[in-house]
Amino acid sequence: MAKSSNLLLCLSVFIFIITKFALAQTCSNYKFSSNTLFESCNDLHVLDSFIHYTYNSSSGNLQVAYRHTDLTSKKWVAWAVNPTSTGMVGAQAIVASPQPDGSVRAYTSPVSSYQTSLQEGDLSFNVSELSATYQNNEMTIFATLTLPLANGGNINTVWQDGSLSGTNLLPHPTSGNNIRSVSTLNLHSAASGGGGAGAGDSKLGLQVSSWAGNQPGFSLALTVLSVFALFLRPKPEHKYRVYWNIYHHIIGYTVIILAVVNVFKGLDILSPEKQWRNAYTAIVRTLGLVSCCHARSLYLVRRLSLETMVGLNRA
Repeated sequence: MAKSSNLLLCLSVFIFIITKFALAQTCSNYKFSSNTLFESCNDLHVLDSFIHYTYNSSSGNLQVAYRHTDLTSKKWVAWAVNPTSTGMVGAQAIVASPQPDGSVRAYTSPVSSYQTSLQEGDLSFNVSELSATYQNNEMTIFATLTLPLANGGNINTVWQDGSLSGTNLLPHPTSGNNIRSVSTLNLHSAASGGGGAGAGDSKLGLQVSSWAGNQPGFSLALTVLSVFALFLRPKPEHKYRVYWNIYHHIIGYTVIILAVVNVFKGLDILSPEKQWRNAYTAIVRTLGLVSCCHARSLYLVRRLSLETMVGLNRA
């Protein structure tokens, strides 16, 4: 009876987790009401934000849609490209804020110092088709930026939110996620208009190969499955134990691989100093070597035990 209760509890928790993450919003499953399509998108790591983008390498035009969810009407948002550094100073920002009449004001603002009040002004590059919407606690900024491809196709981006006092923008917080809202965007992944015949096939292959790592909660779901399997583990002498072992090992190794891949993806997004990536790579390689040595040792011990048992039986 107790075992049945444990199984039911684990199954309920598993269903809850799967449902929670299946309903979680990501950029890849989002549909714009205008049916606008973008070739690439990123789930930004802080401030409930997403960036959708398409880059035309022939014209140098970057079409973007920046979305900020879970936002009240008393908040302003901004998304910016920084052509000169990775921080706030030098950022070329696009700002949006709800107005008392229900409309949304969208404008450009170059940031020249930390004391900026985000006054309207021209940016260092051309911006067209600028607009913004606020619906269902979600702010979306649409714009087309003319950005010649440089620096290996990478651009530095910054995004922010802050409170409003009437129509005046108050300074954003200077702690927590508001100081972590920076990343690097690779325009090569969204380039169009200059690729060869095989470009589309290559991109599709990359998308398929990274599907599992991009799905929200996929790794967690596999982890729950692995734990859940412990309650169904047959006894060592059971004829189905070998199949359980195969299932358990496949799930476990898959979770480990996805975890390693996701950390590397996080490093790509945050773009820390190279020493951090080198340190993590060294740790992964060391753990991999230790695991291989451990597996080899277990194999030799089991083989020795089996040979010893055979020898005793013959004696």
